[in-house]
Amino acid sequence: MNTLRSGAAPDRLPNPVREDLMDVDRLRVIWAQHRQGRPRGEARRELTRRRVRSLGGGPALEELVESASEDRRWGEPVTAAHVAELAERARALPEDGPTRSPGLTLDSEHALRLAGAASAPVHPVVRAAHVFAECSAVLDELASAAGDLPRERADPDDRPWALPWVLASLVLRRADFPPLVPDRLTEPPSSGADPEERLAGLVRHFAKLVNRSLREELSWSSDSTAPAPRSPASPLAAVTRRRVQDYVRSRREPVALILRALDPGARALVHSGGSDDPAPEGPVAATAARAVLTPGAAHWWTALELVVGEASLSLCVVVQEIGRPRTGVLAVSADARLTTPDGVRDALGMSGTDSVTVMPTDCVDDRWPQVRDLVDEAVSRAMNELTRV
Repeated sequence: MNTLRSGAAPDRLPNPVREDLMDVDRLRVIWAQHRQGRPRGEARRELTRRRVRSLGGGPALEELVESASEDRRWGEPVTAAHVAELAERARALPEDGPTRSPGLTLDSEHALRLAGAASAPVHPVVRAAHVFAECSAVLDELASAAGDLPRERADPDDRPWALPWVLASLVLRRADFPPLVPDRLTEPPSSGADPEERLAGLVRHFAKLVNRSLREELSWSSDSTAPAPRSPASPLAAVTRRRVQDYVRSRREPVALILRALDPGARALVHSGGSDDPAPEGPVAATAARAVLTPGAAHWWTALELVVGEASLSLCVVVQEIGRPRTGVLAVSADARLTTPDGVRDALGMSGTDSVTVMPTDCVDDRWPQVRDLVDEAVSRAMNELTRV
């Protein structure tokens, strides 16, 4: 897939894609300022291990991803020899791991092709998406040559290739961005009428992954770090929290009408709270706490509680401050727990890439369409899960 030569240069990407890249750059500036004078190696190693473990990977995949995340080669071009070395290491990964490895060795032509993609003079996120697409295409060619037919997405053994993610991480690290690991809850888009459309979708996906990685690194603190003294919420946080509360409350009655059509005794309630609420911790607050990235940071939640028969669902929308000390960045995320006689389980299947990042230079209207869409999507998924019980 010759993505860049098809005309998909950064200045010709659709406006929404360019806006996503601008958001990445703005958040990266805050990330770079925040980490000055702070040890970052420990944070990166720990977060990389967490990402690999959440994918189901072990020490071998951790070591491979970490090797592509080393700081010592910043700014150096990616060579064909380095690509070939990483490809061989990917081939040596355990076959029962969460990722696939090529069955055939990368030849010099393929290695040069990927090294060229990894050195394209474009925005690092576009370059990472491009090398990911090129590497995936090369590995599909190798798999086809080895008689390994493509698997359907519904196939439980349809695991992602390891090498494209490693090379994409390498590209990002050499541009001083955090590394990436596949998100088990969201797959890179593969549809599109032409290469340019496919690349645009992939760049948007990578921009979300990079934003999540930047937020996580901003949020990280060692266990020995004492919580910062609590200070009043910023005006942006206060307005965002209030608008989220109002919008979730506006969803209560339409949802209740639907549920009462299924069960006249169905109930829909809205609660709110947060880190500055003196009320004791409860199940709803515990659900909200799972979404908090910075331990001890200020956060506020609005919960929509739905009860139908013996099933109940708590949907929490959380507005939280990111970083310690506070960076001015906010994140809006959603989480939900479904309780039935069979137990308790997650109800949304949403990942960190679905969260909305609010920049300190934003006004609430700048991000409100994204926040509103997040709430609507969360309510839709919650209702789907609850009505299927």
